[in-house]
Amino acid sequence: MRPLALPELTGASTLSDRLYDVLEEAVITGAFEAGQRLNADDLAKHFGISRIPVREALRALDANGWIELRPRHGAYVRQRTDNELNELFEVRLLLEAESARLAAQRRTERQLEHLSSIVDAGRAAAAAGGDAEVTRLNTEFHTTMAACAHNDVLASLLEGLSKRVRFYFSAAVNVRGKESVEEHALLVDALRAHDAASAAHYIQEHIRSTRAAVAAELPGA
Repeated sequence: MRPLALPELTGASTLSDRLYDVLEEAVITGAFEAGQRLNADDLAKHFGISRIPVREALRALDANGWIELRPRHGAYVRQRTDNELNELFEVRLLLEAESARLAAQRRTERQLEHLSSIVDAGRAAAAAGGDAEVTRLNTEFHTTMAACAHNDVLASLLEGLSKRVRFYFSAAVNVRGKESVEEHALLVDALRAHDAASAAHYIQEHIRSTRAAVAAELPGA
């Protein structure tokens, strides 16, 4: 197991819940590599806690599909798959295209300013090579754009996909980061112009490009 680069456990929730949040984030962002074995003793030692909350957190991660508990072998970080990638991004193409169309019609000036500020921050993060920050800002951009549609049901559906999207995007952020941010800028221009057709087109091309980049990073590509 490579050296752990994880934050401290803080907050008011139970220890196992806090540990779950930290480990889930490490899986999603790629701090843990796909297929990596997680040793409960090493995790307990790293955080200065007993094995009980570690085992509870690992069981919860297994139940939610972020790791795989293999009897007599241990815990392993989940792998990315071509099938899930294709299914996930097919759904994104449908939902985010409609979200972009509605956003172009309904966005507010304040929301537009927020999107522009995220693009500026994304450019700075990409230029600095901050992959984790680019990934975070990518999620914030898509969440904010979904909010611009002013459809709570649609926004909730997209929010439900966001962790899985981050998990896949993080695999290609080093090659997609700068390009992705510039595609966000095109989307902002379309929203500013109330151009629903262009907004839908840009988001679909954006999603297709990301899917291709992630697919190229998967094992066996």
